[in-house]
Amino acid sequence: MQKLRAIDLLGLAVFVTFWALSSTVHAWQPEIGDKPRAMEQLELVSGAPVNLADYAGKPLIIYFGADWCAPCVANGRPAVINAFNQYKTKGLQVLFVDLGDPFKLRGKKLAESRDLGFPIAMRSLPPTGQEKMRNFDFGTFGTIQVVPTAIILDAKGTVVSKIEQGTKLRDQLDGAVEAVFR
Repeated sequence: MQKLRAIDLLGLAVFVTFWALSSTVHAWQPEIGDKPRAMEQLELVSGAPVNLADYAGKPLIIYFGADWCAPCVANGRPAVINAFNQYKTKGLQVLFVDLGDPFKLRGKKLAESRDLGFPIAMRSLPPTGQEKMRNFDFGTFGTIQVVPTAIILDAKGTVVSKIEQGTKLRDQLDGAVEAVFR
């Protein structure tokens, strides 16, 4: 019985350690301090390729969300729009990466992009037979683990903040954006 308890306690300790680390450490690229690599498998809803170099020289929020994601609609999206409206005169840029179905939503997102005043990107249309692809792997850029997610880049193109989850994004985005203008 004593031996079983020691094993149980060790297992519990390992679980708690990994759980605690997973809530505070980002295990996916790009990391804070990195310059993101190319965003593969994405294109603007206009059909143009996504090139992060086009955003150089000004702070940028790269926001990953979708209309099917309740926390995105309720918290993430409004926070990004508010931050953009508050800081656009200072040069803030937004690249909204919509994780919805590019076959069904591209036309709607094109109109939405014009209305919001910032670009929206979606997955490139996949080859025939791969239409149901639902992973959030963007090649050398990295994989998004949680939606909504916002990655904030400074004017030099370096990641200064990564915020995941709806309520965290709503509560932390303004402060993270404000920090890049100090």
